[in-house]
Amino acid sequence: MEEKIMIVEDELIVAGDIRLTLERAGYKVSGVARSVHRALEIIETERPDLVLLDIYLKGDQTGID
Repeated sequence: MEEKIMIVEDELIVAGDIRLTLERAGYKVSGVARSVHRALEIIETERPDLVLLDIYLKGDQTGID
């Protein structure tokens, strides 16, 4: 079974670099979210095995929330 990883990162360049690195290592990236709200939506549908989470997100909720 292929491990599914979700990336929560509000900086698109950083998120893209992480995604590329993970995919080259053989992982499936199930989604990239730029906010806590979007991350929760992706988790509901994709059920990732692991979430890489930036704790300093822009907006009213951070990765700590």
